[in-house]
Amino acid sequence: MFKKAVIDIDNTLWHFCDVLYRRLKKINKAIPTPDNWTEWDFWEEYCSKEEFIKAINEIHLDQDNKKHVPYSESRDFLNTLKEHNFYIVIASHRIPESIEQTHRWLIRHDLTFDELHLLDDKSVLFEHDCHIAVDDAPYILGRASERGLIAAGLMFPWNRHNGNNGYRLFNNLNGVSRYILSHNCK
Repeated sequence: MFKKAVIDIDNTLWHFCDVLYRRLKKINKAIPTPDNWTEWDFWEEYCSKEEFIKAINEIHLDQDNKKHVPYSESRDFLNTLKEHNFYIVIASHRIPESIEQTHRWLIRHDLTFDELHLLDDKSVLFEHDCHIAVDDAPYILGRASERGLIAAGLMFPWNRHNGNNGYRLFNNLNGVSRYILSHNCK
């Protein structure tokens, strides 16, 4: 029997924040480094919402750039989920125009998945047959936890004070994997 896992991309399968930082630094050299991004709205003092969204969209439209590599443990993480009968849904908050680049990136790096969704609210995928959610966004992890899912993600400055609010945060995907399997295989 398959179990559904909804897995984010940015800051879950690859280190998006460093690429975003370099892009935002071109807009405003005073932008703080990612280790100082302790709130989701860190960028508001340094650029407009339009500039911020444009920077994110440009990165996503260039996702299949050979410089954008996944975390070293991403492939093993997804393969381990598949070996434990998870149906893997990759979900990212991206514009629809970036679907081909995102798909090529996943394939190029041999990242196992069953479905790919680009949508504004990933929590719509937390249906009755969903078992786990892996993301870096406290809002998404909180919604997953509220619906009874096993929820976990990687720890960053913007989420580290939110861990243990019904979900767990880890330093790497190996920790996430151990947590999911220890809670799901009982």
